[in-house]
Amino acid sequence: MGRRPPQGCGLRALPAPLPLLLLLLLLLRPPATPGVTCPPPTSVEHADIRVKSYKLNSTERYTCNTGFKRKAGTSTLTECVLNKTTNTAHWTIPNLKCISTYSYSSGTVTAAIVMPVTVLCVVCVGLLVCYKRSRQTSQIRTVAMENMEEIPMTGGTNGRDEDAENQAYDLGNSRGKLRAAKAEARMPTLP
Repeated sequence: MGRRPPQGCGLRALPAPLPLLLLLLLLLRPPATPGVTCPPPTSVEHADIRVKSYKLNSTERYTCNTGFKRKAGTSTLTECVLNKTTNTAHWTIPNLKCISTYSYSSGTVTAAIVMPVTVLCVVCVGLLVCYKRSRQTSQIRTVAMENMEEIPMTGGTNGRDEDAENQAYDLGNSRGKLRAAKAEARMPTLP
């Protein structure tokens, strides 16, 4: 008995199309990117990010700082992706906008200032009008009292006619003075 010649390792020849198919699959598969990671993500104004993983396809979330909130329609997410042309990893560009929670509309601020100032002005004008009226009233009374003191007193005469003449003369004279005092009180006074 003789020995038989060795017959390979037990592999049989593959049909011709199968090796071509395997070669095609190797060429189409994405390039191996062992150890490729993303750099630190870009900064966003008024926001922070705490990255848990810099590996490809990891997703991270930005958070707005205290006193700010996410503007509607923007996203807090960013993802580590591979640029196939340069074979480098990078984070997607965030579109997050953090806006202040302390913002006031100009209309609100204007109303908050204008209303108290208007009320204060109205009160001051009212007080000034009352003060002026009280001053005019007291001036007329003072003038009337002064005029009454200037009227000569007739006393001790027996003739009624003389008293009536003096009284008529004096009353007419004091009425004229009173009218002049009223007219003078109505005229504006200069400081």
